[in-house]
Amino acid sequence: MARMIGRELFCTLLAQHAGQALTREVAVDLINAIFPDRSIDPARFAPVEYRGLVFQVERFRDIETEIHALHAMHWAETERYRDAMAMVPDYEGFKEKERDGGLIQFTARADGALVGNIRMYLFRSMHTQQLAAKEDTFFLLAAHRSGFTAIRFWQHMENVLRALGVKEITTDSKVTNKVGRLNEYLGYAHVADVYHKLL
Repeated sequence: MARMIGRELFCTLLAQHAGQALTREVAVDLINAIFPDRSIDPARFAPVEYRGLVFQVERFRDIETEIHALHAMHWAETERYRDAMAMVPDYEGFKEKERDGGLIQFTARADGALVGNIRMYLFRSMHTQQLAAKEDTFFLLAAHRSGFTAIRFWQHMENVLRALGVKEITTDSKVTNKVGRLNEYLGYAHVADVYHKLL
């Protein structure tokens, strides 16, 4: 969150709190004023129902504890090439990126239970200056992968990103699950291969 702030803003914020003890509340007020919450409001986007599932935007910070088990299952299934490395997620980093408007979390729920998620990073391309998105996670429990469920979930994500003004999406496909077939079905071009090496 290292962001430069203007001297005038900093002085104004300090003046507003002059004479107050630096309590936790005052410190939080100062931090919130300097680093406002730019997270995407899930209420902007209506949930979509499909074959008993509900696809929606939720805040990562609201589902952090709930999503961990799903994250671990996803890691075990798709990250076997990193067997020598333990999954040690930086959930505080996710929440910080979300607060700054750089992460959006999608969920799939069955009877309220979390059964899938898509997490996308949002950024302005340094090459085109257009709003872009990069997939971090796309996972559905095996029991919910039949038919067009994954496709409909992915299309929901695309519709939300389109509404936010995103102009390009980058995703990848692990060789273990061949999600590339889904990507190509949805019109994504195969533009690169990714290689990995543990040091």
